[in-house]
Amino acid sequence: MVGMSITILLQLKPVFTTDQPEFRIIPLSQYLEKLLETETESVHKYFNAKDQLNQQRLTLTTNQFRTSADSLLQMMERNDTRSLVEALIAMHHRYEDYIKQQTHRIQSDRTYDPLPTIGSQVGLTDSIRQRLHVLNEAYLPTLSKALKRLNQQTSDAISGGYYILLLALAIGSVLALLIARNVTKPIQALKAGTERVGEGHYETVAVTTYDEIADLTNAFNLMSEKLKQLDEMRAQLMSEISHEMRTPLQVIKAGCYSIVHTKDGTPLTQRQRDAVGMIHQATNRINQFVNSFLDVAKMEAGLMKFKFESANLFEVLNPLIQEAQLIAQTRQIDVEFLSDQIPSLIIDKERIGQVFSNLLSNALKYTPDDGLITIRMKKSNDCGDVTKNGHGCVVIDVQDSGVGIPETDLPKLFQKFYQAKNVPLVNEKGSGLGLALVKHVAEAHGGRVSVKSQVGAGSTFTITLPA
Repeated sequence: MVGMSITILLQLKPVFTTDQPEFRIIPLSQYLEKLLETETESVHKYFNAKDQLNQQRLTLTTNQFRTSADSLLQMMERNDTRSLVEALIAMHHRYEDYIKQQTHRIQSDRTYDPLPTIGSQVGLTDSIRQRLHVLNEAYLPTLSKALKRLNQQTSDAISGGYYILLLALAIGSVLALLIARNVTKPIQALKAGTERVGEGHYETVAVTTYDEIADLTNAFNLMSEKLKQLDEMRAQLMSEISHEMRTPLQVIKAGCYSIVHTKDGTPLTQRQRDAVGMIHQATNRINQFVNSFLDVAKMEAGLMKFKFESANLFEVLNPLIQEAQLIAQTRQIDVEFLSDQIPSLIIDKERIGQVFSNLLSNALKYTPDDGLITIRMKKSNDCGDVTKNGHGCVVIDVQDSGVGIPETDLPKLFQKFYQAKNVPLVNEKGSGLGLALVKHVAEAHGGRVSVKSQVGAGSTFTITLPA
């Protein structure tokens, strides 16, 4: 806006501060015509009334005409117009002399009537008017050109102002975007950092400013570093506890086996056999939980090992599904396995078995009696970002008719130790580690895991592996 205003003023400055004579001569010439008319009227009034007031007005008007005529003469640069003004001034001097003579006679003889003699001066005043008119005509063409030039300069000034305004808007928009980006970029980085911390990735955010946002970022980085240290301590503690628990658990399992299968002592009663069986079952559950803890510790440390080999996925899944079908029969749950012809895959059979064992276990846990669990396996070319080798992918769906998962829980479902709000709807409790392991193993195979669910209608977990 400042640039536009300066441009308009600079282009219009010659118009308003012009030194061109026509802009001063013509207005002054027109002013002299009006003064001559006023002077003529004042002469008639004074000659008719012969009072002091009209004489003063006449004297004032005559002096104004004389002064203005002298100013007009000083403006003349052309010889022809200068001689014209000089003749005009000489005629007016004669007219002044006539008025002075008549005024003197009136003052000496109050009965004297000068009106009859005024007609002899009409030609003189007409000559003065004619010369003023000729003077105006001499400068009118130049004035017309100057006015056209004024219009053109005004139009150019306005157009230039518009161009500068558009340029200013463009530059202002770019600057606004740059400023907004510089302001919002560290905020967006801080927001992304908080999301990563929420997902369990304790990373620091680069400090790119020197304002309050930088102070906030530094405080966030300090918090993230402290959380990372606590998480590492927790993982190390989990690993140590798990290792320390494995040996006592193996001893308890061996002791249970020895008690049940002893040949030297007194045979156990049924109640004792049931108690030992419960101890053995509880030990197996604790051992499974400890193994999960160890797997999570390895997963977080990046030490989980895989033994990849070419394998038939159908042969890996079929025994697990048959085992699930046996368990499901006790609760009248139907387990269906629908499979297309699947090519061999490069997988870790043990880890993939662990993945689908977890998924089937969850499906049995959260499906009510008389429910339905369906496992579908098919080859697909719609793989998204899973495969880049052009061989497609294998998609395995594990669908149940269980209690379903609330939509708000779905984004956090694969985080370790997280359990959805539908857990209280079933009697069995979990560790919250199974789905985290499922996600890690699937991604280690170059695949992915996803879930769709509706409360009251069941859930579908999908594993996609590259072919």
